[in-house]
Amino acid sequence: MLTLGLDTTGKACSAALVDEGRIIAHVSEPIGRGHAERLAPLVKDMIYNAGRNISDVSRVGVCTGPGSFTGQRVALSFAKGFALPRKLPVIGLSSLEIWAREADPEQNKFVVSVADVRRGELCWAAWKNGKAEISPVTHKAEEAETLIKALKPDDVLRDQPISTVILAWLAQHETPHSAPALPLYSRGPDAKLPGGLKPPAIAS
Repeated sequence: MLTLGLDTTGKACSAALVDEGRIIAHVSEPIGRGHAERLAPLVKDMIYNAGRNISDVSRVGVCTGPGSFTGQRVALSFAKGFALPRKLPVIGLSSLEIWAREADPEQNKFVVSVADVRRGELCWAAWKNGKAEISPVTHKAEEAETLIKALKPDDVLRDQPISTVILAWLAQHETPHSAPALPLYSRGPDAKLPGGLKPPAIAS
């Protein structure tokens, strides 16, 4: 099962290609901006340089955030466009979950993942024995730190790099139903909808 992993939620434009337990290829470029222009050629070159064809890919895993609003949408849009004509499954995993599952491969810990989403806020979530204990939520930093401390987790992961290799491996064991490719926004956008309405952010 050849799986493509994608991440553009941060400064890096990253992709990986894995097959079961093997790393076929991995590329990560810290470009800062320009993910939309760079992602497609990066993926194409990575696949062909690995001696594979685009038609060999059987599923796609994509990081859903939190992260840059534009960056989140770049990889998600590309993943769905790549998969649609081939009718491939697209798996979405948040950076919070990727960190937690990478840090607890034996699934026997209580792990909290924390992302600094600026404006003095933290987006965080918790996993216990590999199962979601607390869904992603955004709080003011002081409130979040108090709540996390009270939980007494075994490990707290903060703003870790995203491994598209780990993402792709995890995606091999998920389905679009169990892990839908939907963006995880830490807050609603500043722009308002017609009538002054604001899209909802993650519940706090």
